[in-house]
Formats: sequence, structure tokens, C-alpha cells
Amino acid sequence: MRKIELLAPAGGVEALHAAVQNGADAVYLGEKSFSARQSAANFTQSELHEAVRYAHERDVAVYLAMNTLVNKNELPLFEKGVAMAAECGVDALIVQDFGCAEMARSICPELPIHASTQMSAHNEKDVEYLLKRGFSRIVLARELEMEEIESIYKNTRASLEVFVHGALCVCVSGQCLMSSFIGGRSGNRGRCAQPCRQLYSSEGRKGYLLSPRDLCLIDELDTLKRIGVDSLKIEGRMKSPEYVATVTGMYRKYLDNPKKVSGEDIEALKRIFVRGDGFTKAYFAHVNTPDMMNYSLSNDGISYRSDKDILKLAQSTYREGVENKKVSVTGYLRMRDGEETMLVLSDGVNSATSYTAVPEKAINRPLSEVDLQERIGKMGQTPFRLEYLECDMDNDLILSAKDINALRRDCTDALLAMRGKVEEKSVTAFDYEYTKRKRDGYKLSVSIMDEKQLEGCKAADFVYMPLHIFEKVEKKDNYIVELPKVTYDVTAYIDRLKQCGAKRVAASTYGTAKELIKAGFECIGNYGLNVYNALSACEYAREGIGHITLSPELTADEIREITNNTDAFCEVLVYGRQMMMTTRACLIKGVRRKCDCEKELRLTDKTGATFLVYSDKCEHINAVYNTAVTFMADKKHVLNSLGVDCIRLVFTDETKDEVKKIIAMYNGTTEIELPKSFTRGYFSNAGKNR
Repeated sequence: MRKIELLAPAGGVEALHAAVQNGADAVYLGEKSFSARQSAANFTQSELHEAVRYAHERDVAVYLAMNTLVNKNELPLFEKGVAMAAECGVDALIVQDFGCAEMARSICPELPIHASTQMSAHNEKDVEYLLKRGFSRIVLARELEMEEIESIYKNTRASLEVFVHGALCVCVSGQCLMSSFIGGRSGNRGRCAQPCRQLYSSEGRKGYLLSPRDLCLIDELDTLKRIGVDSLKIEGRMKSPEYVATVTGMYRKYLDNPKKVSGEDIEALKRIFVRGDGFTKAYFAHVNTPDMMNYSLSNDGISYRSDKDILKLAQSTYREGVENKKVSVTGYLRMRDGEETMLVLSDGVNSATSYTAVPEKAINRPLSEVDLQERIGKMGQTPFRLEYLECDMDNDLILSAKDINALRRDCTDALLAMRGKVEEKSVTAFDYEYTKRKRDGYKLSVSIMDEKQLEGCKAADFVYMPLHIFEKVEKKDNYIVELPKVTYDVTAYIDRLKQCGAKRVAASTYGTAKELIKAGFECIGNYGLNVYNALSACEYAREGIGHITLSPELTADEIREITNNTDAFCEVLVYGRQMMMTTRACLIKGVRRKCDCEKELRLTDKTGATFLVYSDKCEHINAVYNTAVTFMADKKHVLNSLGVDCIRLVFTDETKDEVKKIIAMYNGTTEIELPKSFTRGYFSNAGKNR
């Protein structure tokens, strides 16, 4: 079996100690400014420096999560964060923003970059592309089955990281806008308010219909090793140190001693924290709605099941100077008559030497090699374990216990300092190179979900439609196939696209987009790519994705910052129900108890707001749409000021006549009528708490 890394969360200093002392091979933690868990304690620069020292002394790697989307005003701060990470000696950065990943690579080429799960990598082509772009590890999307992970590894040989324990998002990571559009707290910016854990009702059912159970794959460790996973990731940067200690220690136990997991240990994991009545293996084991969901318990209703005993037990593993994380060392001790006694300790890489007093002649019992092995081996509250001591000594000598202790202490202190010394990586200033061009007004595109809506789209410059509609209609040059946000088998899609004569295709993941370009299609980067700054826009344009749809989370000012600093063809969404969730969980089956997905579902929250749920016809992926439509037809001055090349209207449940009328309003050929319920999205919102 191959070596596999156990990666634990560290939301703060105490959780870091809990993770390290309970057997983590690596920890991931956040810096104060750019972390996808802004509610965690996170680390200041000085705390980060100390955390790296502490971890490295104990053979534990540190990965710094800078995995949020970054706007232009924050780019200089991100640049400083990369330099700080290099200075502190972190082992890798975890990044979501595509442009920022390129920035980090330019600033410090020797600092490894991991692709965050927020990058939504879920197929072989995504992983291949990210590897080519220099990412050293890919944190896979959580919505993958065991066979899919195995296939990705076999075909890419990438270093893969997989979540194995903790909270599950119902939405594909990086593709959730629900918290952002409901309350202005963006999950992509590290501030998710977890609306998925709230109460919803639909078709006579009431419950926590968007709330998955917690994941637990502790009895799948052998399988995870076999299929090619390199790192097992425990969720929980916002969890308690006791949780981190318990879960990390339990996974360490079964990684080191493969055997059937006992019911008692599963109960211990439940007692420290679990939503509802138990865990799920979720998609990894082909478990889907309703069996993976937690309909009876809200986020607010979660309680730590841990009693005082389990908390006390967890705390005993890392508090008050406990040292469970031992590094093996060997020693050489020279004790000669008339010379200072010398001790050398080595961890195989570093060697430390210390000296103490000249030994005396023994009157009664001289020191033996066994005595010295025992006394030097008492390393107590140090991270070292003495495996072997070679003694080079004269006979009939004795050394006081005080001198032996000083010899050992000085040597272990010196070795610890060597191990904890930060290896600073060289950095260079980043050159902000933007490509600009003149823009001449904007075109109008529409996105439809129903074939009947097509009749109302004659005045549109471009029409986006799902593949199953494109395959049935008479082809036109301005038609664009809009692939689902997640596409598991890219090759199969390319075959279908060729068969039906498609020329333009919109994709939401990096690998899918590049594969489409290689196959000869004109590829539009859809808004699932989360283009949030001009760096990303320019990078995509260089990669051949010259037509991009900007993130719906951008304010008008932020859109202008991008269009003023890129030559990419930029499109924005200005009308329609915003797709707020993309999920592999069949929410419709969860309500109807059968996979009756031809008809949309409506979810109503505790405020009375209703959200549409549709099932994609290609991937059987569910999408949740906003209760209110974004409407900007009466704000032409705002649209004209954005500098974009195209505005897009997204139609869901509108009739063909409504489609025609709304297009006319945006084209200025009919009187504007405000919808009964609408939002301006981020166009007139500075995005507080984003």
C-alpha cells in the first residue's frame, strides 16, 4: 500500500496543536485576509510563522488556504500574502482564484500551489488542465463517486486530495451563490451563511430539504489508498480543537492499523460532532437523496454530543505540553576520561551536538551503556524518540544526573531549532500586465430552458440553450450550446456536439473548456468559471477562451475594473432568476420520493420566498434558482457604463411572449414594466460582507 497523507484542519492555534499531536501528516489553515472560512480564528503573520515552526519541528506540513475570489483592490494585499507565506516557510498555498494562482506562481515559483475544491475540478480533463497550469495537487470536488476518482487517478497520475470526514455542502463547491444573493454573504468570499441548513417546504413536505448529513469514510481507507488518493482531508476549520483531536486521532489509528472499524469508535466520532442521527458515505459510495440528507435537523439545532468525558479525553491529547508526535532520532555519545562528554543527536537530516562536564572516576557503580541509553532516552516533553544510542566510552566513569540531563536538553533544543528553522523562499514583485482594447457597445444574448421560448428570441444576437434542445431544433449560427456546470464525461459531450453540428459551446470548468477548444469548437467561458478580476480574464483570453461571462457577484464598479483592463470579450448576466446552487443531490426525488424530474420543483423558505429547482436533462444535475429575477432594463445608464461586450438575459419559467417582451424592454423597443418581485443583484450593491 502507498503512503497516504492525513490532512487535518487548524482554525486556530489550539486546533493546530490538537491536529499535530493526534497524528496529522499535514494541516491546512487560513490567514486573516484570504480564507474560505472567514469565521474561523485564522492566523496572523506572527502566528503563522510560529505555526510553521511548530509543525515542521514535528514533521508536519503546513498548507495555507488563500482560497477566495479576489477583486482588483485586494490584489496587492494578496500579493503581500503570497510573499508572507514564502517568508514564513509554508509548504503550499491552496488557491481558488485562477488569476491569483498565476500571480502566486510568478511571485514565488518554488512555492507549490494546490487547486482548492472551490475550483470545482470533477473530471479528468479538469485535472489534466490544472496540472498543465502548474498546480501540484488537485483537491477534488466532493461530488465524485469512488470509480470516478479512480479513473481520474489512472488517467492523470495527479496528486489528489479528497474530503473524508465532516460537513458536506449540498452545492458543488465554488458554484454556490445562494448565501451571496440572499444575504450578501458570499461563500466564494469565505462568508457563507449556510442557507442550505434552514427550513424549507415543498408539495406538502416540510423539513431541512437542502441539508446533507456529515461525511464519514473511515472504513474506506484501504479503498482510498488503492484508487490513488494521496491526501485524506478532514473538514473542520470552524470546529473545536476537541473535534480536531478526536477525528484526527481516530483516522490516524485506522491508517496505522488497518482493521474493521469498531462500533465504539464510530460512536466516539458521533459523540464529538455529527448532524442528525448518523453519517453518510454520500457520492463516494453512490449514496444520494434522500439517504444522504438530514431532513430532521437544522444547522441551528446542531449540538455537540460530546459529554465532559470525551472532551476531557480529547484535551488530554494536546494540552499542557503533551508530546504525542514523536520524531525518531539516533544518538552518539562519547565519554572519555579527561574529556568533556559529547552527545550527537540526528534525525537523519539534521545533526546537533552538545557538550557537558568531564566525567569522574566511579567509586562504586560506573555508568553502563544501558544506563546511558535509558537516561538519554528520557526525552519527555520533546517531539523526539530515541531509537538507538551508540556509546563510545571508557570504563569506570560516572556523570551526574544533572550533567546528563543538561547534555540531553541542550542537544534536543539545538536539534529542535534546526528542524524549526524557516526556509524562506525567494520572491519577486508581480508585474501587473493587462491587455486592453476599445469596446463599441454591447450585444444581447439570451439563455433558454424550454424549446417554446426560442420563438420569442428572434431579436437576440446570441441564444444559449441546453444540448438536448439544440439537438432537436433547426441550427443557426447564433446558437450556443450551454453545457451543465458539471460535466463528468467530456469526451461523450464532444461526440454529441459533433454529431449535432454545434459550433459554439459554453462551459463552466477549465478542463472542459480547453478540451472543447482542442476539438475545434469556439468556447465561451460561462459564469461558473468565477472570473472575478482582470488577471483571470486576461489569463483565460491567453488560453484561447476569449469570450468570458463574468461572475454574477461583481458590482458595477468591479465589472468596469475588469473591462477596462482586458481585451477579452466580456459578458454579464443582467436579467433572470440567478442559478444559485448546482447539486448532484436529487432534491426533486427528496421531496417526491421518486425521480420525477421532468417537472420543476418549488422550495419555499421560512420567509415565504420560493425557489425554483430544475433537473438538467444531460447530467441529472439539480439547479436551484433565485426567488426574484434580476432586473436592469430600466437602468440603461448603468449597463452602458459597464464597458461589456454582451449582456445576457436568463429565462427559466417565462413564456415565449414574456421572453419576447423582456428582450424588447432591454432593446429599448417597448415600454418598461417592472416585475412584481425583482432584485438589482450586485449592480447597485457594494456587497457588504461579501
